[in-house]
Amino acid sequence: MAYYGTLTDAGVYHDARGNSAWTGYTPAQQEAALTRGSDYVDQRYREHLKSGRWVSMFSGTKTGGRSQDREWPRDDATDYEGLAITDGTTPTEVEKATYEAALREAASPGSLSPDYTMTEQVTKEKVGPIEVQYSDTAKMSMPKGVETPNRPIIPEIDEIIAPVLVARYDYPAVRVV
Repeated sequence: MAYYGTLTDAGVYHDARGNSAWTGYTPAQQEAALTRGSDYVDQRYREHLKSGRWVSMFSGTKTGGRSQDREWPRDDATDYEGLAITDGTTPTEVEKATYEAALREAASPGSLSPDYTMTEQVTKEKVGPIEVQYSDTAKMSMPKGVETPNRPIIPEIDEIIAPVLVARYDYPAVRVV
């Protein structure tokens, strides 16, 4: 599967939200953006553990195993309430997150996965009487699951996909009634 969702459903999604920019792209541009948006969804929702191992933030296992390019469809997956997601399917949350990412990628290809070279970062710059010092991201502690300081974090996409993400902790969830 090249991307999550369909070209038609992406159009319906964006039309419903008044994202008229989407219709300004050719179908080939939209499909390329959907592919890059799917790449973003797959890559953004992985965690790099202290052990050095990468793990998916989605529950269950890939339906097609290692031969499957995308993280979805999955088997034995649940949502954040513990409700089962039908084996071999891709949740609508993943498709909608992809449509949001694709809109950004259509407008600015590669913007969701920009290159970043830590050694080329400017930490202090002075031009005449004006002096600017940039934050030193090399020394910043990054939020869990964010390994590259240049990868955009888009709250709208995070909030759309949140119901199918797995919280990784060692204690059981407490339900407040």
